[in-house]
Amino acid sequence: MDALGTFLWGCALCAALLGSTAAHAEKVDWWTTHSLDKAFPDSAKPENAPQTIALKAARNDTEDAQILLRTPKGLTVAKASFTLPDLLGPDGAVIEKANFAAHWIWYTYVHNNPPANKDPKTVLRAAPGFFPDGFLEYPVVRIRDEWTQPLWVSVTVPKDTPPGDYAGMLGIDLGQQHIDVPVSIHVWAFTLPDEPTLHQTEWFFPTNLADYYRIPLFSDACWTWIERVAQDMGRHRQDTILTPFTMLVCMTQQADGTFAFDFTALDRWVETFKKAGVTWIEGGHVAGRGGGWDSQFVWSRFNILGPGGNPIDTSALSESEFEPYIEGFLKGVWAHLKEKGWADRYIQHIADEPIPVNEKSWTERAGKVRGWIPGVPIVDAIMHEGLDGFIDIRVPQIQHVKPGRKQNPKEAMWSYVCLYPQGEFPNRFLDYPLIRNRILFWLSWSLDLKGFLHWGYGHWKTWDQVPAAVDVSPWMDATGGSIYVADRQPLPAGDPFIVYPGRDKICSSMRWEDIRNGMEDFEYLHRLQAVASKPPKGMPRAGRQAAKALLERVRNEIAKAPNAHTQDALELLKIREEIGELLERATLCRQK
Repeated sequence: MDALGTFLWGCALCAALLGSTAAHAEKVDWWTTHSLDKAFPDSAKPENAPQTIALKAARNDTEDAQILLRTPKGLTVAKASFTLPDLLGPDGAVIEKANFAAHWIWYTYVHNNPPANKDPKTVLRAAPGFFPDGFLEYPVVRIRDEWTQPLWVSVTVPKDTPPGDYAGMLGIDLGQQHIDVPVSIHVWAFTLPDEPTLHQTEWFFPTNLADYYRIPLFSDACWTWIERVAQDMGRHRQDTILTPFTMLVCMTQQADGTFAFDFTALDRWVETFKKAGVTWIEGGHVAGRGGGWDSQFVWSRFNILGPGGNPIDTSALSESEFEPYIEGFLKGVWAHLKEKGWADRYIQHIADEPIPVNEKSWTERAGKVRGWIPGVPIVDAIMHEGLDGFIDIRVPQIQHVKPGRKQNPKEAMWSYVCLYPQGEFPNRFLDYPLIRNRILFWLSWSLDLKGFLHWGYGHWKTWDQVPAAVDVSPWMDATGGSIYVADRQPLPAGDPFIVYPGRDKICSSMRWEDIRNGMEDFEYLHRLQAVASKPPKGMPRAGRQAAKALLERVRNEIAKAPNAHTQDALELLKIREEIGELLERATLCRQK
């Protein structure tokens, strides 16, 4: 090789080495953020972004944060994994790593923003696009280049944890790069109750689960999944379960006209959910619309066996002919619940969302049900102000609950959201800021509501009008395929479900953890209200005044009304921290 060739070869080698060095010099950037933030695939690291996680929580409470990893152009991480630590505290106390959890977050593609959201400020971004939500069940993921990947981190504080400061180091392994993230949590001296003060029901339909996993309904495999659902609900402070009596109870008409019942499946259902902390039985609807939205309500038919064990054709029976069957069924179920000691935690639906045009058909059936099972509270989502005297738990959409309303002393009031409200009102849609989900539970406190209802825990079923050959995955489409149905408004993204189907587990989401945080926030507010009303002995007058002032601020500013509440996530988290500090002071006064 001549001198020129040697020189050129040397230049090429140097360039290759320099290029290789430059490529390896580029590292994954990272930062931390709070639990109400939502990052996107193109999110850049903010200026002066923190690189530590600092939490504060009560005992029997869970707090969350996020770690964001940003890959540069040309750098793909083949395997990203994490290592969770024990958190070491005062006098050798430990929050063990079993109480620490982390999940990589999945980006779901959102095709449309809600149609009523004309103001772009009411959504995080204009659709279509990727929005963060679901939790992947596997601890190792691949991260492509030029991508921001969130990692959700949760710390659950056991009830027997000594108060004080705890710390540890969470490790993230990216192959050629390792990241240590300092994690600390201050544990306050008070404890949240096991049983929620605010009722919560996210409707779960076992047929959807069985259909999705292609397993027989109520088979052993199905019961394994139902148990996972129950445990997941209990972890998220849900205490009420929609219970499909007509699926779970087999009723047989005997030769003498009386009815016999097999309650085996019902008992297993109730015991499974009670074991997980979901202790209220919400009897499924016994009537439904006979046709379109404006049609009258009719009794819902269900399978009944005749004396020979053959099914009775209940579809051929008139309303009056079928009525003795639904009467006998409800009376039989109620008697069994009383025998099992479960009747004091039983509420019953009639039919969903009555409106003025079909109110009479609803009240007629409600009156009969009240006569058959006297004393059992009647609950329903309602669309207007009627039904007085026939309903015990009134559940309007949140936008219809007015501050300072005159409450019927004979009724309790919950609230619900579904595909409505939209626009300026809060909801749990995927393209909304998380605060517009969590604030629902602050509003529940400020508006003196006793419960919260939503129809979509895990409605993974593809919409009926979608061609049978199209099997829409909830991981890919958060509308149940309704965006593909002609002549109808698509469901807002995230309305049909709050959890995702995993291979071996129910996968949570940012929105589901946000609801759990909201339920915990309600407990903070409820406890502070008790302190303000009856402060512990030894608590300075200034402490009581601070509690009252903070509660008034929540009522008048933070969660004043469904269309007048804070949109500032950091403000909400700061108020929560102030409440926690006051509750700790009150707790320490009691202990003196």
